[in-house]
Amino acid sequence: MRTYSYLCPVNQNILTNMKSFKTAVVALLALAAMACNNEKKPAQPERIVEDIDPQTGIISLRDYTLNDTITIGAKLYNYSCRFEHVDSMPVVINPQGLEYHESRASIEITREGSTVFSRTFYKTSFRDHVPADFLKSSTVVGINYNFMKRESDRSAFYFIITVGDPDETSDGMAYPLELKVATDGSFSIKKAENLETEPLHPGLNIDPSEDAV
Repeated sequence: MRTYSYLCPVNQNILTNMKSFKTAVVALLALAAMACNNEKKPAQPERIVEDIDPQTGIISLRDYTLNDTITIGAKLYNYSCRFEHVDSMPVVINPQGLEYHESRASIEITREGSTVFSRTFYKTSFRDHVPADFLKSSTVVGINYNFMKRESDRSAFYFIITVGDPDETSDGMAYPLELKVATDGSFSIKKAENLETEPLHPGLNIDPSEDAV
């Protein structure tokens, strides 16, 4: 199994011209904390981003879930982004000849216990935005909230779903797609630009409680 130190689960190295795109997750800088006795704590273990089936050799990208809240129109919404591999679908063979399970991204948005939006996206969900030949050897490789867009438009939800080569060590291309979800549940998809998906930790993007009703 392949491991990487302090890797976040979402592709951040995005080139909007799409000519030279590296599908990699962003390495976070790890700061060593000092213990009460002034001794440094041991380094944290590497975070595993891929699993390899010992029987078949098929690789799976590690599942993850991001949950947070956002205030839109003075109303508090909760959203959950789920990234997971799918064992039941045909495998993907990337340009390097490695076999990967397909992955998918699911988004659910609720307000006061009622579902505003709930949908699962596969690579085929983006066939109108990604070349057909590229789709054959790629899969969904990450999802996150687009915090940069959120700062410029507080009227809707903006997510980034990336379709690309599942081998994040390769120099293959990837296509970041922007998913815009309106408060009525309608949505649109287009090529993503001016991306910023941090903060990655739930809670860091929570709006002040006085903005919510």
